Amino acid sequence: MSDPADRLEQALNRIAFALDRRDEAVAPGPDLQTLAANIDALIARVRDVLGPDEDIDGMEEG
Repeated sequence: MSDPADRLEQALNRIAFALDRRDEAVAPGPDLQTLAANIDALIARVRDVLGPDEDIDGMEEG
């Protein structure tokens, strides 16, 4: 069995290494404004394909 001080030092080294790498591993979040614009465009395209239909407009209200 190894010395507790050596195990503690190894654990601290692993933690320090993980903290150094954490910034590299974190992916940036999505651009919410661009995502919302793309969803709006998709909704408009779907409505264009479906054509005018009063039942579709009624679904938004209730």
